[in-house]
Amino acid sequence: MKKMFSGVTYYDPEKAFNGYTLWSPLVMHMAGYDNPNDRPGEVNLMDMSGNIVHQWKTQFPTFYSYLMEDGHILCGLRTTKTDGNRPGLPPYAMGGAQGYLHEYDWDGNLVFEHIDPVMHHDFKKLPNGNYIYLGWEKIPEDLLPRVRGGKKGTEHADGSIFADTIVEIDSSGNTVWSWRAIEHLDFDLDIIGPVHTREEWSHQNTLWVCEDGDIMSSSRHLDIGFKISKKTGEVTWRWGAVAYIDKETGQLEARQGPNTMGGQHDVHVIPSGLPGAGNMLCYDNGMYSWCSRAVEVDMTTNEVVWESLKPGEWYINGRVPFSTFISGARRLPNGNTLLCEGQNGRFYEVDYDNRDIVWEYYRPTKDDGASSWAIFRAFRHAPDFCPQFASLPPAAGPAILL
Repeated sequence: MKKMFSGVTYYDPEKAFNGYTLWSPLVMHMAGYDNPNDRPGEVNLMDMSGNIVHQWKTQFPTFYSYLMEDGHILCGLRTTKTDGNRPGLPPYAMGGAQGYLHEYDWDGNLVFEHIDPVMHHDFKKLPNGNYIYLGWEKIPEDLLPRVRGGKKGTEHADGSIFADTIVEIDSSGNTVWSWRAIEHLDFDLDIIGPVHTREEWSHQNTLWVCEDGDIMSSSRHLDIGFKISKKTGEVTWRWGAVAYIDKETGQLEARQGPNTMGGQHDVHVIPSGLPGAGNMLCYDNGMYSWCSRAVEVDMTTNEVVWESLKPGEWYINGRVPFSTFISGARRLPNGNTLLCEGQNGRFYEVDYDNRDIVWEYYRPTKDDGASSWAIFRAFRHAPDFCPQFASLPPAAGPAILL
């Protein structure tokens, strides 16, 4: 067991959900585009006091990982290997590039590998054993004039704009289902928000498989969370857009308010058995308000039913929470919500009724590069989440109260 300096700044064991937190350092810079093997990655499992109680080493730097109930982790790994035309790397630099999908068992043995240079941001393992992930493709030239909004003149140097795909593969790596944004998003509805660039149309950063088999996703550039029918590919629900076309004038307009978002991440449906089940929850980065929040939306009424900020306030414990990119928010079994303020390497847990912080952690070490403290997403797991947890030290620890 590795023990590191505790980054826990506040911890109320009576109010927090005591469990283990899974997270990975997000390496934003890797030296040498001709060397994909410059360093390994790591995935950390941490107790409530900030001690690392289990760790996996990965072949390449880990964009993020998540833990499954059999004790395996599924990881998206970042490499710099390129032939000069790979999406995500120069000359087509875009956030979220990965390339390798790895599954490791509890002991760190590699049990599955899939390589796809266009893979980015998010991925899942399905109940049937298949895997699903986000990818990129260039928008055909004849469709480029239909891409509206965004900052003028910010396409790639050759004029290219990329859109998203979703690919499902079987355990042998064969594609068994796919989805294309250019076929199912709506050029008249899905408009790039005014703060975003035009290298990408949709820039999806989340892939969530709903209990009914449909898919939730998040488009940072379109400022929306949306649901996709797995059967038809149709977008059946969308929420949060800032940019729109005024039907009377035909002009692009922008609106802001509690029912809009700005560059959000981690859009998902709260699972059955948790408080708020069936509602959409995500981390709204707040790119128009310069203040981030977790926001919960009733998908039947499209009304905001909860957010992590206290009504009428823009700060928590005297500071404005803000992460311009990455980040996440997850509902916990006791009704609290765990937020990952990814740009700043900060996790904090707030209670439902008062939005008071009951646990807070800061990443204690940094990497070189533009965002040296970054963490894409974090997860809190109950002490009985998987059988392997029985061998770990207790998750709960002594209070750290100010």
